[in-house]
Amino acid sequence: MAAGGREGLTERFRRFAGGTDLDLFEGALLVSELIDPSEDIAAARARVAKLGRGVEEGRGRGEAPLDALRAVLFSKEGFRGDTESYDDPANSSVARVLSSRRGLPITLSIVTLEVGRRAGLLLSGIGLPGHFVVGGPDLPEGTFLDPFDGGVLCDEEALSRRVGALFGVDMDLPPEAFLPDASQAILTRVLFNLRRSYERRDRFEEAMAALEWAELLDPEEKGFLRERGLLLLKSGRSEEALLALESYVASGSGEDREAVAKLVAVVKEQASSGMELVRPVEKRIFTLGEARSLLTRVKELTSEAAFRYARLGEGAGEIEEERQEIVRSWAKEILALGCEIKGLWLVDFDSGAGYYCWKYPEPSLDHFHSYEEGFAGRLPLQ
Repeated sequence: MAAGGREGLTERFRRFAGGTDLDLFEGALLVSELIDPSEDIAAARARVAKLGRGVEEGRGRGEAPLDALRAVLFSKEGFRGDTESYDDPANSSVARVLSSRRGLPITLSIVTLEVGRRAGLLLSGIGLPGHFVVGGPDLPEGTFLDPFDGGVLCDEEALSRRVGALFGVDMDLPPEAFLPDASQAILTRVLFNLRRSYERRDRFEEAMAALEWAELLDPEEKGFLRERGLLLLKSGRSEEALLALESYVASGSGEDREAVAKLVAVVKEQASSGMELVRPVEKRIFTLGEARSLLTRVKELTSEAAFRYARLGEGAGEIEEERQEIVRSWAKEILALGCEIKGLWLVDFDSGAGYYCWKYPEPSLDHFHSYEEGFAGRLPLQ
């Protein structure tokens, strides 16, 4: 996209984000334009309107509202999850999902919510760790609709098993996990999914645009400073990265700020090679078993490096150079394993649905967080 075109689109999203009672579907259509400026948004609106009329017609024939919705979207139109190209950026576009009838759990849910709204159903989006479903008072009590699985109805136990399967553990999601998400939170999650999809493809300019849009939705959230800094490091823009990371540390928010502060010190000394400190040599997706198996080696490397680093104490000159060499060697070995570095002695394993997260000197790998949450949003693995 030409710079002027993106700037104009970003200004439109800025005005949208600054409004009240955000329209989820319209916000998602703006994201569709960010992904593909040539996307036919008018056609997307027409498609969703037609789907809504189809549900209304079913209700007019005496079908129950939910039955009519499921019949139109999943039986007749065949909407379901894209299991073949799950991580494709196009799957974060509701306009593309409306035309292809394939997408991510969250974009399929947005389509379902909008079609349901137009047909008079009271539905809500439910963001689970690594998954997204539809809830609301017009569903049978205690059930949720899963658009990714073709509109099946699930209870909390079934969804806990589904999420547990994603992360490779038995999981009993707490009741608060099933509370509805606001439009702002849903759009933020869409943008973080898009950011990760671009980042995996080394499309850093587009990843940064998605992150900047997420920040427009919640300008007071300081965690965006950390995410921006890490992304800038990966794209080789060390000076800009330092400004963002230092601002995050100065904000006093986040349990990981000490680890980030140490990373800042390292990057300051070796700004020209800052990208090497955070960018995996080979991108990997880990199962929990694979991550825990590899943690033995990660702990060994990190414990040794942290001990040598601490033993040197404070100092400048040769001592500082030796400390930096310890960190560079540690980073090189950790990244060679396919892990990601989020701070000094802070390592993430990409699960494909979020991160398994480990911080020295934790004895085991017992936490995970979504892509959009960061360290502060860590949850325990059971």
